[in-house]
Amino acid sequence: MIGPPGTGKTLVARALPYIRPCMHMDESLDVTRIYSVADDLPEGIPHINNLPSRLPHHTISNAGLVGRGN
Repeated sequence: MIGPPGTGKTLVARALPYIRPCMHMDESLDVTRIYSVADDLPEGIPHINNLPSRLPHHTISNAGLVGRGN
């Protein structure tokens, strides 16, 4: 996001995970399977209901964001 300081860029970025639509059951099962295979499924939670999101550091390069390396 681009703009002068104080225009709400950070506010929108922090609120984005909470204003996205809910997942359908088939999407929830797919995400739960991925978390389970990666051994990241939280203890005591039968399935993931929230869309996964990551918060990369603001200085990340384009190559680092998409997973390319040397």
